[in-house]
Amino acid sequence: MTQTLPQVTHENHERLLRHVNQMPEIGDSLLAAPADRVRTQLQELGTFLNSNLLPHVTASEATIYPELERMMQNRHSMTPMRREHEQIRLLAAEIVKLSADLDARHVTLGRAIALRRVVFQLYALLKIHLAEEETYIRIVEHGVTADVNELMAAAMAHPGVPEA
Repeated sequence: MTQTLPQVTHENHERLLRHVNQMPEIGDSLLAAPADRVRTQLQELGTFLNSNLLPHVTASEATIYPELERMMQNRHSMTPMRREHEQIRLLAAEIVKLSADLDARHVTLGRAIALRRVVFQLYALLKIHLAEEETYIRIVEHGVTADVNELMAAAMAHPGVPEA
């Protein structure tokens, strides 16, 4: 039996949250850790953002949000979530941009503060956003047929998410 949309989404969110929950530690280390450690952490964070988080955002917009809008009679009910996705994309791009040319021996205080601010903004946004998505998934589950649920679950098995 294939997984349901809530199962797939919950597993996706669990994988995402393992990385998201490390973001405060990364943010705190920016002011004190050696430059090579900071660079490594930021490279890993950038890989996560581009390989896992952003494909999830794209899959949600293409799969879940249109169905929710249909169910809510196209009242633009997903506009706030779409705005958050745009903010997630902007913050992820800013982290990658600020991380791109870090000095091999030293991270300036200004750069560390700028990165820290963006990392914590993205962390806070993701914690709230992913929890809201879990709620929306329960709404979708009860409003679609089993075959649509299965199709949506398959579509949410997006790049960056290992098959279960």
